Amino acid sequence: MRVAHINVTSGLSTGRIATDICRVLGELGHKGLLCYSRGYPPEGVAAYRVGNRADTLLHALGARLFDRAGFFSRAATRRLCKQLALYKPDVVHLHNLHGYYLDIRALLHWLAKTGVPVVWTLHDCWPFTGHCAYYTMAHCGRFREGCGHCPQKRAYPESLLLDQSRRNWLEKRRACAALPRLTLITPSLWLGHEVRRSFLAKRDVRVIPSGVDLETFRPCDEPELIRDIVKRYGLAELGERKMLLSVASVWEPRKGLSDLIALSEALGDDMMLVVLGLSHAQCGELPVTMLGIPRTQSVRELRALYTAADVCLSLSHEETQGMTLLEALACGTQVLCYDATALPEIVTPDVGEVVPEGNIEAVAEACARLCANPKAPEACKARAGEFEKRRQFAQVVGLYEEVAGGR
Repeated sequence: MRVAHINVTSGLSTGRIATDICRVLGELGHKGLLCYSRGYPPEGVAAYRVGNRADTLLHALGARLFDRAGFFSRAATRRLCKQLALYKPDVVHLHNLHGYYLDIRALLHWLAKTGVPVVWTLHDCWPFTGHCAYYTMAHCGRFREGCGHCPQKRAYPESLLLDQSRRNWLEKRRACAALPRLTLITPSLWLGHEVRRSFLAKRDVRVIPSGVDLETFRPCDEPELIRDIVKRYGLAELGERKMLLSVASVWEPRKGLSDLIALSEALGDDMMLVVLGLSHAQCGELPVTMLGIPRTQSVRELRALYTAADVCLSLSHEETQGMTLLEALACGTQVLCYDATALPEIVTPDVGEVVPEGNIEAVAEACARLCANPKAPEACKARAGEFEKRRQFAQVVGLYEEVAGGR
């Protein structure tokens, strides 16, 4: 079986998921091709780069001027379709199609014409909205009726001038409706519910959470590495205080940095908040009650920080799953989150707490409870084990075999 994956990145976030599935396919005797726009060719995986940097910049410029993200890069998309025709996939697996690198209409038209089975993992809400990737913070439900008069025109993918959310929504609906064989994957029940309120409601939706790599994320057994991190990032300032860790790859507003800043003022003297993944500018803007650490590309460092933390918390307002919580659990660390979007699906009473969204006082009280009476590390690791990467990806490969079997 030959499966082609299409995603904006190759190695980060959703790109890592697509790459890992390609590797699992190879282990099972199948073939995978990763078609990506940004990043580097992953080791041991057949790959094809879609477009180039100049094309991406032109697409981003057009999106900012005309609010048409996902509707430029026609030449790059035509070349991609030619590559797919040469590859002759049994299944095409779509991931993030936004990111300024292809024309969704041209791609879906080609897929409809060929009749190849399509599996589409929705990592966010962009596929069924006219503009945004998330809408809960804006309290917007216009995606159900057709968008228009977008309250988030300046949110990613930012438009400086026009609002074409209605047109975008109509064209996405038309392009998706033309696909004869489309199966959707969502990583959470929450996102599956949202899909069923959209123009994709009648499609087959499978909930398959993304998997965590338990070989990569496990309790750190390198005390010398932890000592080095403590010295390098100033964690010695913690002293005897409990360490509350929050992690994100990009601290955009929906991730809740402002909530964390408010929390730092509400915590007792026996706890300190450490935030990982900040830009250098963001680190400099934090109050003295917090410690900021810049982004790290080292999984070893990340594993060590997860292990050293007493609690890992996510005060994000919009998530389709919550991978940082799973990674922390895999390292044996208890977790805390808001009751927002998909996050509560990760947290059980055995491994942490869920608190009302925006209630900083409740967060501070929950942190104090968890530090005083911590959850068992073995329970945390067992919960992460329910999302083990190969187990989850095996479900995806089983879906490929199911949809390809009807060709």
